[in-house]
Amino acid sequence: MIALADRRFWLLCAAFLLLLLTFMLPAVHAARPVYKLVAVLDITGSMNARDQSANGRKISRIEMEKRALTSMLAALPCGSRLGVGIFVEERPFLLFEPVETCGNYAPLAQSIEGIGWRMGWDSESHIAGGLRAAMAMARDLDADLVFMTDGQEIPPLSWSAPVDFGPLRGAVSGMLVGVGGAEFVPIPKFDNTGHEIGVWKPGQVPSETGGLFKGHEYLTEVNEPHLKELATATGLTYFHVLQADQLYPQVQHAVPRRTQQTTVDMRAVPAAFAVLLLALCCLDHGFALPWPARLRRPGQAPLFNSTGSRR
Repeated sequence: MIALADRRFWLLCAAFLLLLLTFMLPAVHAARPVYKLVAVLDITGSMNARDQSANGRKISRIEMEKRALTSMLAALPCGSRLGVGIFVEERPFLLFEPVETCGNYAPLAQSIEGIGWRMGWDSESHIAGGLRAAMAMARDLDADLVFMTDGQEIPPLSWSAPVDFGPLRGAVSGMLVGVGGAEFVPIPKFDNTGHEIGVWKPGQVPSETGGLFKGHEYLTEVNEPHLKELATATGLTYFHVLQADQLYPQVQHAVPRRTQQTTVDMRAVPAAFAVLLLALCCLDHGFALPWPARLRRPGQAPLFNSTGSRR
């Protein structure tokens, strides 16, 4: 039977060889799937409607957009790149170009959290025109698009010219994400200092018609028929997000992965096993000499007693 000291000797030998392998092991080159995305968030007035739920309380559509985007950010594989923009009127504004997500997670998450309706520069919402401009922006950045909106056009589409998506159809992949409830709800109204002062009433919503349009523009719901039409016209995939953690799984299905060549450092694997073997050597407090007992003189006692202290 192999003596305890012999077992420790061979464990130490194996740990030594693994440590040598740690310094000799070359890096491994591999390809991994990543994403390059530009997310554009609708921050127009109707997105302040509180018809979304999280943790048992009502939140606004803008808050749902940000939660869904942050959840997606945390789930994206390292090496992926994410840029973020906002949308008002018919023009998206790029806050920052796509950057690597893992190394920049904290500033990305903080930037997303800071997005709000106060960053808007106009009261109108031309979804079709904004989507076309966002697609052109994503194409120029060589990125895929995630465009989030409730689909409410202010002024209504009957007062606007149709948008031609022909030159961009098929040139950009991505998703058109609907945000909002299926029932009409009031739109919160704010004063010039940013304090909420009630809700919009009929005839009060600013539009090209001078507020004279007698429709439901003072109420809001997610306009799924309109968004689905836009998805068909653009070739994007439509999805209605109801929970923040639903966005990334849909991105996996709708957005093509890109391949990134990367260098994988494998030295941590043998180093970890070496540390494990060294730990096994120290489990028995009756620490004997770390070489075979037959190398000691007959009758010689171990240098360390059962408590681990030197005799």
